[in-house]
Amino acid sequence: MFGFRNRKKYNAAVDVKVNNEYQIQTQDNPNFPGILKYLEIIDVSWNSNASEDECAMQIATLYLCGLFRHALWDEARAVASRFDQLGPYGVRRGLIRAEVLAKCVTLVENTKREVSQHKQ
Repeated sequence: MFGFRNRKKYNAAVDVKVNNEYQIQTQDNPNFPGILKYLEIIDVSWNSNASEDECAMQIATLYLCGLFRHALWDEARAVASRFDQLGPYGVRRGLIRAEVLAKCVTLVENTKREVSQHKQ
């Protein structure tokens, strides 16, 4: 029971970070993945002992990549700006491991490159 309570706190903290820090609306947002995918990402992060900040960054990364793939440029720019600020800040504060940030940045860069190649 104690572990479940911690898991509920983890899920809630991640949701708050995604909504407030990345300003990504997780409910009633047609561009956000379904609840099952969202919970699956949180589950994988929880099982790999990722911090709440790392989990939120991974969700923001996947959301940002989806925005690029669907050519939702205005929202992508806004999320990318917060992503670019929060990642390095999290690493400096010890909230996000440098290797997690590097993986996320690489995924975003690869997605942007892939999208730009398809546009040509």
